[in-house]
Amino acid sequence: MKSEFYHLRRTAIKDLSAYCGFLLGFLGSAPLAWELLAGQLDAGRFARGLWYFFVIVTGAGVFSGIAGLGIGFVIGVVWEQLHRYRRRERGRQQAKLEARLEQGERQQRLQSEHGIANPNESGEAHRLQLISVAPPAFPQITGRRVASVRFLVRGIEMDFGGVVVVITGNPVITAGSRRFRFPDSGSRDALCSLIGARVERMRFAPGDRPELQFDTGWELVIPRASSAVA
Repeated sequence: MKSEFYHLRRTAIKDLSAYCGFLLGFLGSAPLAWELLAGQLDAGRFARGLWYFFVIVTGAGVFSGIAGLGIGFVIGVVWEQLHRYRRRERGRQQAKLEARLEQGERQQRLQSEHGIANPNESGEAHRLQLISVAPPAFPQITGRRVASVRFLVRGIEMDFGGVVVVITGNPVITAGSRRFRFPDSGSRDALCSLIGARVERMRFAPGDRPELQFDTGWELVIPRASSAVA
């Protein structure tokens, strides 16, 4: 899961920062501890000087390691936020580009089916005939990418490259062997992890519930009460 992706890397950053802090404190305090050890040796108190040496270098290393752990935690959080922001921006740009390409292909297909000529190529264009067609209950979003996910007071708003789906029920996200039902624990992270994913397949389960399968292998079941606005 992508949440584990961030967790593992934040842990690695914290561990590395704590290790570097421990080494810095341990080695940095060695000159001071050595002076105390030398003074105790000159006074004939070898055991006491040795204890002073180990207490000083170990204590300095532990405190520096704790400070490094805190610094690594801050660095990990900042890195995760930057990475999530960049991933959302790439997903939005990719979704907008695919939406523009799909719109251009749709216009060309309609022109070829209805025999609409380009006015720049011929002196007179064919007459258009308007046909009223009832809009589908739920639009076809196969091939679109999730551009954004917004959590509203009474539902969830998902943008599929220009098609906004307002989910008012309890969607279910399936990630391998794990299932998340909104608003249970982990469901918000699972929904945000869908940003940038492309819908590979869409079908309607019994009860006219849309089921979406993404290129990441995840699946999303949208409740029947949801609506979509193109």
